Amino acid sequence: MFDTATPTTILGLLVGGVLLLLYGVRLITDSMQRAAGVRLRRAFMALAQRPLAAFGVGVLATAMTQSSSATSSLLVSLVSAQLVPLSAAVVMVLGANVGSTLVVQLLAFHITNYAVALAGGGAAVAMATRRTALRDIGQALFGFGLIFLGLAALQTGSTPIAASYVTAEMLRTLSGAPFVLALLGVILAMAFASSAAAIGLVLVLAASGALPLVAALALLLGANVGSTMASLLTAMSGGTAVGRRLALIHTGTKLAGAVIALVALTPIAVLLSSMRLDAAAQVAVAHLGFNLALAAIFVPLATPLSRLAGALLPDRATSIATGPRYLDPEVLSMPAVALGQATREILRMTDIVTEMLNLSIHAFENSGAAIPTRIGALDDQLDDLEAAIKRYLTQLDEDRMTQEQARREIVMLYIITDLEAIGDIIDKQLMRLARRKRRGQIVFSDEGWSDLVIYHGEVTAGLQQALAALAVQDTTIAAEFLVRKARLNQVKRDFHLRHLRRLHSGLPPSVESSGIHLDLLNAMSRVLSHASNIAHAVHGDL
Repeated sequence: MFDTATPTTILGLLVGGVLLLLYGVRLITDSMQRAAGVRLRRAFMALAQRPLAAFGVGVLATAMTQSSSATSSLLVSLVSAQLVPLSAAVVMVLGANVGSTLVVQLLAFHITNYAVALAGGGAAVAMATRRTALRDIGQALFGFGLIFLGLAALQTGSTPIAASYVTAEMLRTLSGAPFVLALLGVILAMAFASSAAAIGLVLVLAASGALPLVAALALLLGANVGSTMASLLTAMSGGTAVGRRLALIHTGTKLAGAVIALVALTPIAVLLSSMRLDAAAQVAVAHLGFNLALAAIFVPLATPLSRLAGALLPDRATSIATGPRYLDPEVLSMPAVALGQATREILRMTDIVTEMLNLSIHAFENSGAAIPTRIGALDDQLDDLEAAIKRYLTQLDEDRMTQEQARREIVMLYIITDLEAIGDIIDKQLMRLARRKRRGQIVFSDEGWSDLVIYHGEVTAGLQQALAALAVQDTTIAAEFLVRKARLNQVKRDFHLRHLRRLHSGLPPSVESSGIHLDLLNAMSRVLSHASNIAHAVHGDL
């Protein structure tokens, strides 16, 4: 498909081929995640208790997205949410390993002549339809076309290199050091951030004669291990406990299998050579066989492996109580999953706000400082969660988000701002009034205190209704709250007038407590205003 004449042309073919390969893999992954991400999530949850079905859905998921790391990230989020047990996730990851071999199997067939037609057909589908699902499928086909174009460029560019005496001598020397080649394969897969791209390069070099079979197999095994390293490093540096366990099992099983295969590399190469396949097909068969062997060995051991990983990596007791629990950086490349995890943290914020408001009224009937101190600590936790969620959401890749997901992100940022503002009202305003009342030994009138308690109860019930609408994303509940809010505005005005009448009558407690009383009414009314903002967001009024 391409012609080479100069070193510059060769370099351009090699670099351009790698970039086309990487971009094609990314297009397939992003497009198929958008098209089928929610369905895959449901399938993982539904089939978690059936090992063979779990293995099958792992194969299917990664065959569609061509990213075992994306499948692993999705599984981490489901296990963290206790929707899928770790042992089932291990089985699914082993299935994902097998599914990730699909594109390499396709590359082994000589279909590069159809690359332009495939890319053109995919582009035509993507441009001709307004339906999101069809457009995503078209983009995935376009991605496959780019992969094959990239491989054609690599194959042409590597042919002169294969004929080089220097290359032949270097590879002959390295063929006697398979562990060094495997390490090079690890580095290659980490640099490409894609095992398919790294193994595709190995396949092309083997097909062109630049790589002896033994060297190609060693690089292949290293690339298999390297494909798990990014997830392992991310999980160990800041992921959830279950994410660390799954990443450890994933890397550990690949590493153990690679070491065994490297020790038996020569017999494996002899076996492959006896199959009378061309070099590309031999590499592809080795890739599939390696991952099938891992599945055969470790699927029956999924439960013991999960227990071992739990013993090696126990839960960290520190950040669980106060810090974010579900903001897994590994799923940022999958907006649907990342938004779901952020939603779980937002629901934690609603629990904190509810506890703060429930406690707040008791600070006015208790002379101690325990309640304001507790509310201050809760507000600090609320601020930390708001900041963490905001950082997390702003790290999402806009290019991978649908319009609906982008709108949902904006709504979530809007809501966490209101939740944080409610916390500040309770901590900075209500508790300031409680401390002022305590220091001045101020007493409310019986009628005044009764009005404040009633209004606090109404505000609390209203906030809980708005937060319930948020939790279940129910526009009907949100609309009911907005009607209730209008009624509570009138209740607040009535209580304000009742206080002014007591003040006019010269009732001593009312005169003494007037400033605190009215400020308290106004502060609780502001809580309702922010709850109203949340309800409007749920109702779709933004």
